[in-house]
Amino acid sequence: MRRMGIMWKQFLRYFFIIVITASLIVFLASREIKKHYLTTLESNLEHQAELVKRMVTDLMTSEDVKEIDALVKVIGKKINTRITIIKKDGMVIGDSEKDPYKMENHSTRPEIIQALQDTVGSKIRYSSTVKENMLYVAIPIKENDKMLGVVRTSSFIPEIKKSLGTINQKIIYSAIVLAIFALLFSIFSSRHFTKPIKEIANAAEKIKNGNFATRTFTKRKDELGELSNALNEMARELQRLFTNLNLEREELQAILSSMVEGLVVINKDGKIVLSNKQFLDIINVFNGKQIIEKTYWEIFQNIEINNFIKSIFQDGRAKICEVRLGENIYLVSGCLTSDTIEKKLIIVLHNITEIKQVEKVKADFIANVAHELKTPLTSIKGYTETLEHELVSTFAATKQLHFLKIIKRNTDRLINIVSDLLILSNLESNQQSMEIKKVALKEIIADTVKIFDEQLKEKKLTLDINVSQKIPKVNADPFLIEQMLINLIDNAIKYTEKGIITLKVYQISDEIIIQVQDTGIGIPGKDILRIFERFYVVDKSRSREFGGTGLGLSIVKHIVLAHKGKIDVESEIGKGSKFIITFPYYGVGESLAL
Repeated sequence: MRRMGIMWKQFLRYFFIIVITASLIVFLASREIKKHYLTTLESNLEHQAELVKRMVTDLMTSEDVKEIDALVKVIGKKINTRITIIKKDGMVIGDSEKDPYKMENHSTRPEIIQALQDTVGSKIRYSSTVKENMLYVAIPIKENDKMLGVVRTSSFIPEIKKSLGTINQKIIYSAIVLAIFALLFSIFSSRHFTKPIKEIANAAEKIKNGNFATRTFTKRKDELGELSNALNEMARELQRLFTNLNLEREELQAILSSMVEGLVVINKDGKIVLSNKQFLDIINVFNGKQIIEKTYWEIFQNIEINNFIKSIFQDGRAKICEVRLGENIYLVSGCLTSDTIEKKLIIVLHNITEIKQVEKVKADFIANVAHELKTPLTSIKGYTETLEHELVSTFAATKQLHFLKIIKRNTDRLINIVSDLLILSNLESNQQSMEIKKVALKEIIADTVKIFDEQLKEKKLTLDINVSQKIPKVNADPFLIEQMLINLIDNAIKYTEKGIITLKVYQISDEIIIQVQDTGIGIPGKDILRIFERFYVVDKSRSREFGGTGLGLSIVKHIVLAHKGKIDVESEIGKGSKFIITFPYYGVGESLAL
């Protein structure tokens, strides 16, 4: 059904207003004219009655009925008005149209009653004599304050209606003509009013369809002119914004296309809204339109990455994981946008297959070299100890013993490096067999700290242990946890000359936290990010003095990661360092994310 335009709506409003107004004017004018006509007619009848009264007063005194009747008949014909003379007892003694002797007594007529009460009586009523509705006006006839009778004049109502009908007809014709002119003017006015509105509506429709070059042209200075100008300004601004948006989109597409990494954007409903060519290559799709508006689980079909995406939507935190898709390994990073209206997840896939292969080759090389070195180093150490024993037993020169001790010390250092390399290589390649058990951290700590009794006494350091009584048993590899603690405490002792070393274990919500804090030399800010690298030491001279391998903190980091935890460092030069290890805890017997 076609909807009515604003012009015809406006015309209909005018039409109803004009019709209602014209009808009211006709009704009110007709009523007022009728009222005025009757009032005038009544006044004329009263004047005529006064004239007749003067002429018949003397005759009423003489009671000459015939002469009265003859007189009123002559006067009635001349003034074209019915005249009736009634005595005070109601008897008719003269009438201009009827024989008074044949007329009934008029004492009960309302206008006669009013006149006999010395007032002007008037009434519109049906006349039983002439069988018509008539307007009656009656006045009293008095002489020396003596009531003689009543003069009544009257006029036929049909004649009044006929006169009023002619007048009303002219009024109606005039109203119709005026209404027609008003309606024609309303059509012209509606067209004139709605023409710019239609132009603005057409322009808005074109702008809605993307034609931002559309403009409206009007010379009006009213609100419609302001609206037209505002629409033109809006079109110009939209054109500018969309031009800038298209440029930004092209730049974005160029950037996304030039990326080596695959990128995909997922909305809160899990549907893909944007991707680049590299991502399509990763999932073997050549037409990006095939994946837009599809859910990520349809596209990836990989449980690990699907769980990874789901966890980011749930936690709202940025995350990184390694995922194998086909024959390649990808480092997948994901984070939510900061958009408060509709958050979207950005996933970036970086192919690290070659890096992993290089790492594997390097790890295999280190493992093989370490394994091959372990046997000859053990032999060298054995023969060195044998030579040392022989020289001591034969009281050989002290200088030779000094050389043997140097060989032995360096051999021990090489053996420690090889052992640490083997542990680290196994941890990195996930070849370290983890024996997960329910263990009490308090017992592991108690056994571990005994190893450092001599070192603590030698350096006159205090080891303060604070383990919360509420720490439950956890699922973990006791050997690896012990190795982690040994390396952390050993590192703290090496770099602390005086003061106290604190070992603290406590639980906050769903996390178990282990802190090892010292009052040593501290770590420079530039070195904090590198201390977990293999063979990286902050103070090389101190490391050589105590026979450090430079692998302890790297081993600690990999043990923490193997248990799905994280490690943080806080340090200040000259005031000491604090290592904070955080393990997730999910309930009784379920911890360290294992």
